[in-house]
Amino acid sequence: MKPPLFDTHTHLLDEAFDADREAALERAASAGVRRFVEIADSPSGWPAAVALARARPFIRAGLGLHPYHAAEFTERGLAELEKLVRLPEVAAVGEIGLDYSPNNASTPKELQQQVLERLLAASKEWGMPVVLHCRQAYPDLIALLQRQFHGPPRSGRFWGVVHCFSGTPEEALACAGLGFAIGADGPVTYPKNDLLREAFSRVGPAGTVLETDCPYLPPQSRRGERNEPSLLPEIVERLAQVWKTTVESAAASTMENGKELFRTG
Repeated sequence: MKPPLFDTHTHLLDEAFDADREAALERAASAGVRRFVEIADSPSGWPAAVALARARPFIRAGLGLHPYHAAEFTERGLAELEKLVRLPEVAAVGEIGLDYSPNNASTPKELQQQVLERLLAASKEWGMPVVLHCRQAYPDLIALLQRQFHGPPRSGRFWGVVHCFSGTPEEALACAGLGFAIGADGPVTYPKNDLLREAFSRVGPAGTVLETDCPYLPPQSRRGERNEPSLLPEIVERLAQVWKTTVESAAASTMENGKELFRTG
């Protein structure tokens, strides 16, 4: 029997799954994936993510504003988000964050920081965990988190997760020390990413959650193809090697972390 897994970051409503979404979920079940968090990173996608979670008890929704969309932030949108996060189908605010990559060069860094600070403060007020996106912005992200959070929460271990972690081991430990889980995706399986594996080695199984970020970032065996939740076992197998433990133990630790982080019981 395959160990149960939690894919804590999916984009199953992406058009890449329009032709075989049901089949992809069936393949995931066969691979042992039992729980999902479906991410809607712009307001236009929030209703569909909530509807998907409502229809499937093993899926919860994360609703956010990707830094690509920071210019779309409005107080009216924030008020709508506050209403939606009260729904039982919604498990997190996200993804939100900072993206200083060339792909987001048109969005000023200062605007991204202002929007993220506003969303973090709101999420903390609402008692909701956050899913953080960070590309080429870890020093600014960590500085911002240090202003908002001074360590792990008094109740529980996590304020949220740094999704698809891609920083240094020191940055991983800084995030973990502030009460954030670290998300492991396909890149942890890529042969060249020794420094990334070192980051997960130092954070350890107690601070890691599993993600596919599907349809993006497939693991090494499927490089260049569409990613999907059924490929999650390859990620946990590589982490088990990094941690020098069994796949079953790595799966159990990351499952418990995901359940605590997203309060899925």
